[in-house]
Amino acid sequence: MSNENSSGTRRFYGWTIVVSLWIIYFLNVGFPMYGGQTVNTFMADEMGFKRTILGLAFSLFNLFQGLPGPLIGYTIQKKGARFSIALGSILILVSAILMGYVVKSQWLFLLTFGVIAGVGVGFGTVVPVQTTVTQWFDRKRSRAMAITLTASGFGGFVAAPLLTKVLSGTGKWNNCWLVVAGAALVALLIDLILIKNKPADIGQIPDGSSDVAESMAKPGKKASKYIPYSTKDDWTVKEALTNSRCWLTLAAAIGLYIPYMMLISHGIACLGDHGIPASAAAFSISLVTATSIVGRLLGGELCNRMPARFVWAGSLVVLLMGSIFLMTATGTVGMVLYAVCTGIGFGASFVCMPVVFSSYYGAKIYSSLFGTLFPIITICSSISPTLAGYLFDASGSYTSGFIMIIAFNVVGIIASLLNTPPKKQ
Repeated sequence: MSNENSSGTRRFYGWTIVVSLWIIYFLNVGFPMYGGQTVNTFMADEMGFKRTILGLAFSLFNLFQGLPGPLIGYTIQKKGARFSIALGSILILVSAILMGYVVKSQWLFLLTFGVIAGVGVGFGTVVPVQTTVTQWFDRKRSRAMAITLTASGFGGFVAAPLLTKVLSGTGKWNNCWLVVAGAALVALLIDLILIKNKPADIGQIPDGSSDVAESMAKPGKKASKYIPYSTKDDWTVKEALTNSRCWLTLAAAIGLYIPYMMLISHGIACLGDHGIPASAAAFSISLVTATSIVGRLLGGELCNRMPARFVWAGSLVVLLMGSIFLMTATGTVGMVLYAVCTGIGFGASFVCMPVVFSSYYGAKIYSSLFGTLFPIITICSSISPTLAGYLFDASGSYTSGFIMIIAFNVVGIIASLLNTPPKKQ
């Protein structure tokens, strides 16, 4: 099949990369994470594991996605994102087989799902996927990033119901882990066949550079009113880490994840305390997932029309409104407003974060820089639900927890507004 268009020039391969990454992200996040939560519940009940073990497994899973961040970044720098995705997919595949046919004890359950699967998702999703997008796109980076990152939202919709259907149809949770293993195998094959680390690997250039050349070649073509910022400097990781804008970006990220993780983990319980029926409260999580997809697409488009830091600040304001609506929700309207604001606020911010990091410090060091900071984000987001639960147990109310996340939210908004493009010394 020819890769040339009618004019004889080679088609830009970047959008094939986006589709491929979307499928990989969908498979490597949706099935082990969202699907795994569903299967683990039945698996733990059958094996007599306490709920503490079930919760600890998921906490470890979240932690081990981010803790190896520096190693993931180093691997991508040395071997490429394609290698990292392949390694992650293999680890997910192995962990799924172990979960289905080997795990019989609590410690092996924690090791296999919490550590091996967690590390697999870390190597096979966020950092390498975002790194590949930053390598292939410049001016259209935010749009490409937004499209790619919607995959995890769709994964939440598809994987859990599908695995529940497999479980109810066969009566065996082992078969569910075979589906997870199959999904990881498909992700591995797509990665090996279709993913290219950067445009230069096949003699192409990022689409942004191509767009600039094309517009210069056609004087009559109307210039874009806004061109997204992209650094022209060659930053090193050390230089970026000593730059104040890097830490403002991290503060904005923490101002996103600490509130979001509490809103998601305690949202149903909080709505129940307000007298909202359990079925309606549970629906709010599905609504958050759905609206987060809208938020990602919206955030990507807005970043093409105005500075990403303003989009990020606005998105955090919307997330803040989600906290306020959850605090005051007494009926269906309040519940829906909480879910919609939380989903859109998180989704748009989720796109802004890699766009800001990559445009400020360059695609070249993105994997190493974000990989270095990823453990901090992961630890903060993992502590948030536990701390909110502790504050509730101590006071009998979520008021202290809300004060905590609103404070972090406001810090994130201020950090975003102050986060002008850095100047290399």
